[in-house]
Amino acid sequence: MKVTVPEIAWHNKAPVFSADFSQKDGEQWRLATAGADSDVKMWRIVPHKENKDADITFLSNLQRHTNTVNCVRFSPDGSTLASAGDDGAMFLWHQKYDRNESFFEDENNENKEHWVAFKMLRGHIEDVMDISWSPDCKLIVSGSIDNSAIVWEVKTGKKLCLLKDHAHYVQGVVWDPLGYYVCTMSSDRSLMVYEGCLGNLIHTVSKFPKQKDQPDAKPARMFVEEGATKYFRRLDFTPDGAFLIVPAGQVVKDDDIHYATLLFSRSNLKRPLCYLPGPTKPVCAVRCCPQLFSYRNPSHQQRTSLPYRMVYAVASLNEVLVYDSEQFAPICTVSNIHYACITDITWSSNGRVLLVTSYDGFCTVLSFNQDELGVAHSVQSAEVNAPRLHLKSDPPRTTPNQKKKKKSRSPLEGAPLISASKIELEGTMELHPTTVVPRDGVETPVKADSMNPVNQTQKSARRVNLMRLDDENKMS
Repeated sequence: MKVTVPEIAWHNKAPVFSADFSQKDGEQWRLATAGADSDVKMWRIVPHKENKDADITFLSNLQRHTNTVNCVRFSPDGSTLASAGDDGAMFLWHQKYDRNESFFEDENNENKEHWVAFKMLRGHIEDVMDISWSPDCKLIVSGSIDNSAIVWEVKTGKKLCLLKDHAHYVQGVVWDPLGYYVCTMSSDRSLMVYEGCLGNLIHTVSKFPKQKDQPDAKPARMFVEEGATKYFRRLDFTPDGAFLIVPAGQVVKDDDIHYATLLFSRSNLKRPLCYLPGPTKPVCAVRCCPQLFSYRNPSHQQRTSLPYRMVYAVASLNEVLVYDSEQFAPICTVSNIHYACITDITWSSNGRVLLVTSYDGFCTVLSFNQDELGVAHSVQSAEVNAPRLHLKSDPPRTTPNQKKKKKSRSPLEGAPLISASKIELEGTMELHPTTVVPRDGVETPVKADSMNPVNQTQKSARRVNLMRLDDENKMS
């Protein structure tokens, strides 16, 4: 694995709040980034070869927002980009091949690609913090600091349902890859699970259940307090929809708070299956690798009913940890790479590149060698999701006129992620990283045309001995 911080002024030295890879570009990946300069920028990344840095090329500047852009997400088929920000609007973009196609014309001759905003969705009255696509690309959900989330129909631009059960900012939303659930996270320290298409609230999760050996003890809070994660609480489902991975978790032991990432099984979204301790700061984002891998040790497949291994990245405010479903300990830990807090993470389609964005205006590129994370599994996530809309364990779909009925759920076929399915939260293994990335990563400036923002570099951007994240308050 190689860690580099390219000397690129991604958004004219302004904070970078989000990034997303298009998952349909083969070996050359299109990357969209969003920043505080009110712009969305498009890039092309070619993975490194023979110990060379990844080649990053500026493609286009998408200008339509009037304020900070907080989130960008490509549709699952890669044809449409959604962006949303502090102006309360969400724009839908597609690549334009005919310059006379739309009145949303961008005459910037420096752009190597031309993208047009063909639709604007406006329904929130405050900043939009996060967005997520449905697996069929027909719907999209957005979360805002107006304490609500909205499910939109992409084709018509209409609001299908308004989710307004949170008492504070909605900082993260995710759509179930099997098309059934929509999950939202808020700074009110709660996780809510909805029936996506209809907006029916299924679960509200905020506290750990009482322990049998302490019946008189008050239930402990499951998530960190308001403001602990700065801006976002970006959660994610695994590619097959079997597990929900949730940031901003906390576990109290002996009156000490330990930050953690919570893992929920699809068969029981009321209570976490286990937690992953280790981060020294609150977790703000989780992103699952779209590539599935074979088991490193075939005997470990007995621990789960899944024939493949999944990899996911967890970003706290000051470090990134990469886990897989075969073990508790992270595969690697990367820390001290930015002056300010981390804001988002994204994977390339084949799992070879993990990109990290930061409030300091720079991005870190983690490049993995071929088969370094494992041998790619023959069945891809799209093939896993295609045959079914939801698992047998999902509750039956309801209509607005039907009354909700409580119904017991059957567990997923086979054992869950952990061999001991009844493991208590206190029994989770401690963090023992197998690989730790040194602080002094190799950096090489990225070559680009003079017209591109890539050339807006700073000598001060070289990070050999980075400041600790604790000093970020001094900078602000």
